[in-house]
Amino acid sequence: MPLDTTTVQALAELFAQGATNNDAVRALGVDKGTAARYRTRLGFGPAPKRPAPNRSTLTVEQKVMTLMRPVEGGHMEWTGRRTKNTGTATFTHHERTYTARSIAFRAHTGRDPEGYVTAECDQPEWCVAPAHLEDEPGRTRARAALAVITGRATSLAECNRGHATAEHRRYLPDGAPYCGACSAEVKRTRRAAA
Repeated sequence: MPLDTTTVQALAELFAQGATNNDAVRALGVDKGTAARYRTRLGFGPAPKRPAPNRSTLTVEQKVMTLMRPVEGGHMEWTGRRTKNTGTATFTHHERTYTARSIAFRAHTGRDPEGYVTAECDQPEWCVAPAHLEDEPGRTRARAALAVITGRATSLAECNRGHATAEHRRYLPDGAPYCGACSAEVKRTRRAAA
């Protein structure tokens, strides 16, 4: 038997507000099957999922900041968990695991990092202060500028093994240049020998 127009209108209003079929059952006394049929007839899709009551309302960027503690010198120390094998600062948010530095970098710059994120300050081993973090392009720019200032910049177009410096040039924290491709080859050789 069809529902009266008042009940149909009430269902439409409930569904427009994001009510579930169970909400309609409780509010109007219709059965769940009827609520589902009228949801389809009225052109409403499934009700939006509600977050679990124990789920954090913080964004991932806000959560990462709750796990940092300011220390002397403008640095920040990680108070959350670290991975066992590498000691990387990590945390879980809405059932996903993130690295603290990458999210802190995104919170500070408004963009996702490219490559690894490291602290470019006098405490690179443990500092997670968003203002002290750089991704690969930022590190390369800052260290290239340091190479120029310290007189370590070079105008060579290729390294000793023929890799183009425009593509593979990397810099150590002190501004000393090296070839990223050669360094990667050496690492691969060491891993294969181990």
